[in-house]
Amino acid sequence: MGKTVSKRNRGRSSSSSKTPFISQQRKREILGLILMVFSLLITLAVLTYSIVDEPLARRFSFDSIFVPGTERAANALGPTGAAIAHLLVPNFIGYFSLLLPFSMFGWGYVWLRNRPKEYLPLVSGLMGVVALLLASLVGWLSITFESNLLAWSGSWGLGLSGWMHQLLGGLGSVVILLLVVSITALLLIDHDIQRSLDRIEAGFERFRVTANRWWAGRESRKAARSSNKNMLREEKKPFQVRDPDPERLTTIRSKEAKETAPTPFIARPEEESNDPIGMPDPTDLLEESISTADVEMHVHEQIKEELTNDLHRETTAQAIEYPFNLPDLDLLDEGEGRAHQIDYDELDEHKQILLDKLETYNIEITSIEAIVGPTVTLYELTPAPGIKISRITALENDLAMAMAARGIRMIAPIPGKTSIGVEIPNRHRELVRIRDIIGTTRFSDSGMELPLILGKSIEGETILEDLTRMPHLLIAGSTGSGKSVGLNTFIAGLLYACPPSMLKFVMIDPKKIELSAYANIASHYMAMPPEASDVIITDVDQALGTLRSCEKEMERRYDLLSEAQVRSLKEYNQAIDQNPDSGGERKEKIPYIVIIVDELADLMMTAGKDIEAPIARLAQMARAVGIHLILATQRPSVDVITGLIKANFPSRIAYQVASKIDSRTIMDHNGAEGLVGNGDMLYMSGSRITRLQGPFVSIDEIDRITTFIGQQQGPGPYMLPSVDLAETSTSTLGRGSGERDELFSEAAYIIVRSQQGSVSLLQRKLAVGYARAARLIDQLEDAGIVGPFEGSKARQVLVDDELQLDQILSESS
Repeated sequence: MGKTVSKRNRGRSSSSSKTPFISQQRKREILGLILMVFSLLITLAVLTYSIVDEPLARRFSFDSIFVPGTERAANALGPTGAAIAHLLVPNFIGYFSLLLPFSMFGWGYVWLRNRPKEYLPLVSGLMGVVALLLASLVGWLSITFESNLLAWSGSWGLGLSGWMHQLLGGLGSVVILLLVVSITALLLIDHDIQRSLDRIEAGFERFRVTANRWWAGRESRKAARSSNKNMLREEKKPFQVRDPDPERLTTIRSKEAKETAPTPFIARPEEESNDPIGMPDPTDLLEESISTADVEMHVHEQIKEELTNDLHRETTAQAIEYPFNLPDLDLLDEGEGRAHQIDYDELDEHKQILLDKLETYNIEITSIEAIVGPTVTLYELTPAPGIKISRITALENDLAMAMAARGIRMIAPIPGKTSIGVEIPNRHRELVRIRDIIGTTRFSDSGMELPLILGKSIEGETILEDLTRMPHLLIAGSTGSGKSVGLNTFIAGLLYACPPSMLKFVMIDPKKIELSAYANIASHYMAMPPEASDVIITDVDQALGTLRSCEKEMERRYDLLSEAQVRSLKEYNQAIDQNPDSGGERKEKIPYIVIIVDELADLMMTAGKDIEAPIARLAQMARAVGIHLILATQRPSVDVITGLIKANFPSRIAYQVASKIDSRTIMDHNGAEGLVGNGDMLYMSGSRITRLQGPFVSIDEIDRITTFIGQQQGPGPYMLPSVDLAETSTSTLGRGSGERDELFSEAAYIIVRSQQGSVSLLQRKLAVGYARAARLIDQLEDAGIVGPFEGSKARQVLVDDELQLDQILSESS
């Protein structure tokens, strides 16, 4: 049977250290339980305080513990409980001393659950001050009304209230005490006074509007009754009948023949003023404006991750044959050390701007939910029935201008909800450090094979993904958006999660500086072909050869899996655990390989289709044998992220990009152009897109990690299958037939005169592209004018002068 090996125990392998008898976590749990139990006992002692036990409590001493007397105490905890109650109730702050064991219980619970403790001293101190002030208020009542309330005020409360009574008098002392109690309570519960006052003002405003409407209705009813009385008086007047005027009668009859249509009805001014569907009543408009402004906003609390200093992770991993310690948490810088702060003033301001702007276009919002993240705040707006989503999404630019924000992003609708999301950048961003994620139980207990640290969501949740399930990752972002820091975060997380026997890296860095810090871990985590000049591949031709070598490694692993009759690398390693000597020879486990390309655009511009083919083939087939790719580029154009590459990378990350076209190229959606940089990202897994804040890891932290690993013994780089780098170079790939280029002679003279066999020289002198200049160098090599390929060096020129060159050209022609 396979043996389950601890992958991490305080950063040490099981072969190099012993587990202590009592772990740090168990010590914390024991301390927490002791504090909680003792707090309950003290609470019971105080609640069962009796004045009858006063004589017994005064005689209680240390010796009484070992020589108990015959007297029985009324307290539930006996003489000891009576002594504790005597100390806390009459001689301290009375029954308000119950806040002290309550605080003690909180300390115990925090230690038991290993929760953050930075605010506990402040909260405990404020609770003690509140208890003393409440006891002083009771003492003021005792002095003012001359009553015996010593059990509630205690000697401390009675003494403080007596001193204030002498200093400020009865009225002044109670006012000051109430003021200090209110201030301390506000500090303790962090209540928003402004929101409460706003609600009170809104209530008074609604009452005033309702009273105005009732008064207006009363006046209109009185006017209607008076008009009805006048009409009745007119009806009571007698009718007078007189003969019609003959001339007027004749005129009317002559007009009757001309009338062919009824006369249109025209309302008189009196009728228009009484029209019930005419202009609305001003009180109605006032009521509508008040109700719109009074839309309540519910602010969601952040998810609080459970922190740990124990980076113990259990998984089935290969045993390490040499002593090796995984990096410790102390190598990383600590975070800001404060809880997530919510600026309610900013939330209320944004809420009011949103409502006012939407109300301008007659868009009614019924409710608002606010989720405050490290970088942005998501406002979930629920529109009234009948409001089209397109009316709101069309106002994205107007809302951004009204907010004076760097850019907003709209989610219409939010998947699984009947609301529309509006993401607005926070004025004060929260820095998320990598230690804030690695130091959580979510990371240490994830159980993932290759955990990638992506960052924190808007809700504050730590987001991890297993690279073995992704199975490849495509990253794009403009300069300064956080792309390089994101790559360092991924690598650092893998170094904290996986020993060298489980993971190897192939790093390709055409920019030559971004990944250079990882050369220190070459003997532990790096993989390379034997022909490569360095573990960090920086030459384009060597990069192509390295990818071809990874293809050969993929084919070799498929042969091993086929021989073992398994379907994945994980199943193969499990089979080796169960039967390591299968077939008469001892077999070893195969590590995962993560290929990281820091700038894909440089490779695609130089090699084009030649580099696209191995990348596409690895992306299509390498997942089952444990080879995974992470490609990054700062130019997400269609000639860099081609359709063939894009189709095999379902998992993608977009940092801030320059335009909507770039956003659609990488994500198939708009939105990345509105990000705010510094690690603000969109993560797409399948069809789901999530906005995250990537954690920050500094260069100093990376140096400390790589130095810690590099100082330990390592087996050396993992060797990939051999491949002829010269044959796979961009110069030889795509070489045409034996036909010479029309610029061959001119190129030969340039090379001989300068005595430098360089492709870049021909590019400058002849104003041609790289591919054509490389073909000219190859043709010059065939003609014996320059020497063979020598890696990153310029080729040797074999012809000394132009006379010798003229002879070679005449013979070859």
